Amino acid sequence: MRPYITITSIFIFIATFTLYVIYILKEDSSSLKFFPTIKTLQEPYRITDPNQRVIFTGDVHGKYTEFKDLIDNKLNGLDENTLLILLGDFMIKGPDSRKVVSYILEHKDQIKCVLGNNDILVLLAYLNPHLPLSKGRTIHSVRNPLNFTTDHSFTPQDISKISARHRQIAKEVGYVNLLALAQHCSVAIEVELELTRETLFGAHAGVLPGDFMDHGPHRHTHPLSSVKALTDMKYVDEDDWTHTSREPDTKHSIKWYKLWDEYGSLYKNVTVFYGHDSRTGLNLRKHTKGLDSGCAKGGELSAMEYKYNEKKGKYEHRLVQVDC
Repeated sequence: MRPYITITSIFIFIATFTLYVIYILKEDSSSLKFFPTIKTLQEPYRITDPNQRVIFTGDVHGKYTEFKDLIDNKLNGLDENTLLILLGDFMIKGPDSRKVVSYILEHKDQIKCVLGNNDILVLLAYLNPHLPLSKGRTIHSVRNPLNFTTDHSFTPQDISKISARHRQIAKEVGYVNLLALAQHCSVAIEVELELTRETLFGAHAGVLPGDFMDHGPHRHTHPLSSVKALTDMKYVDEDDWTHTSREPDTKHSIKWYKLWDEYGSLYKNVTVFYGHDSRTGLNLRKHTKGLDSGCAKGGELSAMEYKYNEKKGKYEHRLVQVDC
């Protein structure tokens, strides 16, 4: 009788364990998946062809219809001479995040992308499906952070911003597409216009003077913006550029782009394109171009197109917008 009981017990154990493994694979499969290390900065895109145009586009926020309208009707479509750069937050808020992502991945040769704070939250929501949706959670609640080339084990400071909507979009877009985005997008992009020796940077929140450059007023204390700054800053402490924030939190906090007003003379041929700041809206300054004009709130979707004028020997740019 004992051998029979032993064999039966083993069979029951194996069957129970198998069912448990199947349950885990079904309910928590994302914990078995991961994203590769995401590039903080892509290798520079060097534009030498005078027929090549460069287009920076503000926050799409899942507004696929408006995004397609901008491309097809205002920019005359995409071709081999087009480099279109999305400035982050192309997911969330609008109804068609999955369509936007699919379009990006179907046109990877023409469309490049930087990740915004909301895009990063979608990636984290996928990797951490059981993260409680409560204000009490902290960065220590995140079991599966993201890795960037300059920031390992990255988790946003305010992890409470991950919402049920981020989790829903993560599920709709799916692991395969999110993985492809992590491989295709970066946190910042550099474009070198070789014909005029101009440098264009793109980042969701912005780039501080001297970042990704060999010289600058804070090159020793602040050699490179953090992922947090590149994706989420609106203010910077003018005495400590390593301290950035969404709201003014020190007596020396200023809008980050005002540093370019002061130090722009050191970077005569540099322009920074960014989104993220719909509260300020369209903000076109000499060295910085803010293109988040509130499409998610019924404003406009904005883009800036650079085209080379051979007769004048310079790039000319124009603002293109569609109503949302």
